[in-house]
Order: sequence, then C-alpha cells, then structure tokens
Amino acid sequence: MLEILADAVLDTLKLMPLLFAANVLIELLEHTVVGKIRAEKALKGGFAPLIGAGVGLLPQCGFSVVAAKMYSSRHIGMGTLLAVFVATSDEAIPILLSSPTSAARLLPLLAVKFLGALIIGYSVSIVLSRRDKKNIVDTAEGESFHVVGCHGHSLVDEENKHKLEHTQGDESVAQREENEAARKKTNRKILLDRFLWHPLVHTLTVSLYILAVNLLLGVVIFFITEERLASFMSSVRFLQPLVATVIGLIPNCASSVAIAELYGVGTLSLGGAVAGLSVNAGLGLAVLFKENRRMKENFMILALLAVFGAALGTATEAVVFALGF
Repeated sequence: MLEILADAVLDTLKLMPLLFAANVLIELLEHTVVGKIRAEKALKGGFAPLIGAGVGLLPQCGFSVVAAKMYSSRHIGMGTLLAVFVATSDEAIPILLSSPTSAARLLPLLAVKFLGALIIGYSVSIVLSRRDKKNIVDTAEGESFHVVGCHGHSLVDEENKHKLEHTQGDESVAQREENEAARKKTNRKILLDRFLWHPLVHTLTVSLYILAVNLLLGVVIFFITEERLASFMSSVRFLQPLVATVIGLIPNCASSVAIAELYGVGTLSLGGAVAGLSVNAGLGLAVLFKENRRMKENFMILALLAVFGAALGTATEAVVFALGF
C-alpha cells in the first residue's frame, strides 16, 4: 500500500508544474480577453447560443456564473444559458493540458461539447422563441455583468479599485508622488496575486483532488489488476455516460477533476467524459438556484441538462464504437 501512495504522490507531483503553468496561462487569458468582454452584450441576439457555446469553451467557469445571473435577471434565454452550461468544462482543460499523454484527448472532447452546446442552445431557443421575446428584457442603463475568474476574484473590480481610491484633483507634487508610489505598489500586489498566488492556490487545491483520484485508481488496480479493470470498463462502456452524468452534476470542481483525470488516463471513455463534463457547469448551476427564484425553471434546466448530457455522451460512445475505437 505504501507503494501505491508513493506512486500516486509522484504522479501528482509530476503534473503540478505543468498544471501551474496552465493556470497562469488561464489567468492571462482571463485578464487579456475574458475580463474585457461585456457579457450583457456578448450573449445577445440571434447568435447568442453560438457565442455562448464559444465562450463556454474558454478554460474558466466565469461565463457560466454570469450566464446564470443574466438568466435570473431575464436578460438571456434558456437556450443561451444551456449552451454556456454544456460548453463549460470547469477544471478539465488545464488538467488535460498539464499531461502530454492526455492533451491529445482534449480536442475531440471540446469538439463534441461545442457541437452539443449548439444543438441544445438553438433547439431550446427555437422552441421557446415566443416566450423569450415576451419575457427577455434589456439590461438597464448602468447595469453590467462582469466576468469573474475561476478563483472567484473579479477581473474588473480589482484592476479599478485603486484607480477609484485616488484622483488627480488639485494634489500637491508631494501628494502626487505619494499616490503614484501607492498605485505602483498596489499594481505590483495585483500582479503578484493574479499570476502567482491565485494560480498557486488553485494548483494546490486541484492537485489534492488529483491525488485522491490517483490513490483510488491505484487501490482499484492493485486489487483487481489493470487488465480486469480495462475489461470491466469496456463491458460497461455504454453505462459510463449515465454514471458520469451523475458525478458531473455534483456542484464542485472535484467532480470535473475526477472526470478529466479518469478520461486522461484512459479509464473513462470519450462518451463518459462528454456526458460528465457537459452537465458540469462549474458553479453555474449553484448560482442559478441561488439567484433565480423561479424554482420550476431551475429544475427544468437541471433535468434538460442531465438528460441531454447523458444522451450526448451515449450518442458519442455509439459513434466511437461504430468507428471501431
């Protein structure tokens, strides 16, 4: 058993540098691209499900939270919301990118999820088009929905906070120099938090989940052997999407970590990964149930997401099986 623990720890440690690098890149993406997108404008119009599916693929879960808030405020339709939810993969992308052996599995996963997001997004939008025209309202003047990062910090507020605290006004030379020094110090702290501490804490948190998955997988392989595990998973390949759907609905990043890790090492099939990650919308579902008081709609969205995720995963597995993979 000590050997299993040692192997699990070693495998996790090997991933951590690349995982940290991936999280830094995600922070950079959030700051340069995602944080500058005004969601109330991006998720509007006839292309809303398409745009929702596209931004949902970005390796962060901020858009699922924003989409949930916008839907709760009647600013977007259910189809757009579902497109964002299905496309979102939470922790899966950085985990798969952190391992050279599993990175190749990322492209087909994202392609199927994007296609699935378009299907459910436009299907629901067409069915509910009359309802949406009647119920959707424009954002009020001054109302804004800024995208937040995966770690919960605001990509806009922290950047502007210090600017709001200091104005040029009729400052004396000494005051301007003092304020400029304070601004530079604050900016350095923001950069340090954004590109070092946030990615580091996030990496350590995700690594603990990865370690738990590696330990569990190591124990299973120790007792039933890798060949028997592979044979068993192959025999239940069409049940994997159903099980993964249930796991994916758990509103915690641990579920996406487990699905991504098992998919990366080949234990979970593509169909299973598609199903589990299509229903795993980061904190989007939790925010929806918190912000939207129309509980019947919330449970309808949850049911649609679960049924569609399981169906998409099963269909994907059937295609893979038909192609001989």
